[in-house]
Amino acid sequence: MSRKPLLFVLALFGVQIGGAVQAAAEIHDYMIRRLLHLKTSCGVQHLTRLESGKAERRFKAVCRDVNAYPDGVVVVCTDTFDDRSCMIESTPRSFDSLELLRPRE
Repeated sequence: MSRKPLLFVLALFGVQIGGAVQAAAEIHDYMIRRLLHLKTSCGVQHLTRLESGKAERRFKAVCRDVNAYPDGVVVVCTDTFDDRSCMIESTPRSFDSLELLRPRE
């Protein structure tokens, strides 16, 4: 029995395992949705990936509830393999001028 086919099969199997590990480490959309659900009142309607450098990932979410985030929410992940590095870049807005419309007591 020749060892060359066995070595080829083992090398091919090793390449496939290595490729699967790298693909599993990418930040997925559901991770960003989970972060926004836990930290904001956004209620994600649509999520898109923005152009970014190699060292970071950027996402923009369009919110169902536009009271605090009328322009959407931008999320920046500084580590492309760890969703714990993701931070919300957008600040919530408050519309103080609406308080002027309330009747005075």
